[in-house]
Amino acid sequence: MSGEIYIDVVFAANLLMDYILLRILGSILRLKGNGRRCFAAAVTGALFSCFILCIPIEESPLIFVLLHGACAAGMIRIAYGIKKSGLLLKAVTMLYLTAFLAGGFWEAAAGGRLNWRTFFLFAFGTYMGISAAVCFADSVRARRKNIYPITLSWQGKVQNAYGFYDTGNVLSDPLSGEPVSIAEPELLETILSGELVDKLKHLKENPGELKSTEIAALRPRYLSCRTVGSAECLILAVTLENLCIYTPREVVRISGPVFALAFEPSALGKEYKVLLNSRLLQ
Repeated sequence: MSGEIYIDVVFAANLLMDYILLRILGSILRLKGNGRRCFAAAVTGALFSCFILCIPIEESPLIFVLLHGACAAGMIRIAYGIKKSGLLLKAVTMLYLTAFLAGGFWEAAAGGRLNWRTFFLFAFGTYMGISAAVCFADSVRARRKNIYPITLSWQGKVQNAYGFYDTGNVLSDPLSGEPVSIAEPELLETILSGELVDKLKHLKENPGELKSTEIAALRPRYLSCRTVGSAECLILAVTLENLCIYTPREVVRISGPVFALAFEPSALGKEYKVLLNSRLLQ
């Protein structure tokens, strides 16, 4: 049995499907992106779907899987600029899982008669439903545990994470009086690079690194800090460009936020990577 395949229909269907799935993926994993980048990624995926129809690889399932995996990774890189291999693998897995669940649900709900109208309605409903669920989960998390979604930005790069609003954190910069939050160094590796974070970690042993332009831009300095049950110590602090805290009621934006880097084991938990200063939400 043979049938006709219209390449324009394949392109249009995959373009819409890939775009919606990428937006859903961004909502679930809280990835920073925009509509244009997601659309460009969806166009790439749609072109790949048309291209792979012209390649006789039915007898090579391994090559088929590898090509699809590479395409998915490329789409995610284009849409959200992910570079860390661990997060990229997680995003690819989540993308395929979302496609499998959404496609199966749509087919079942349509009773096997999935036309353009029902496809668009189910896709839009799925996107809105998942987005609402993510917002609701963040709201419940924030109300119960004082844990809020946050974004850090530096020179055009953005990192998403969760921050714990610590009412006991009253650390401040003695020179400027600015509130100081505490962050895990690993959190900043995406926007500062692992090499730069490593240089900051050994700044005390290599003070000559302060002459470096990229390090000087962070305005590194040592602050005196004392935690419960420990002696007073010096902790390295840097200044980033922007911090956004997403509370249930509003988005709090802080320009030039100061972060102390907790190189030693600290009180930061698994659910959050930042201890937000108590003055930031007052």
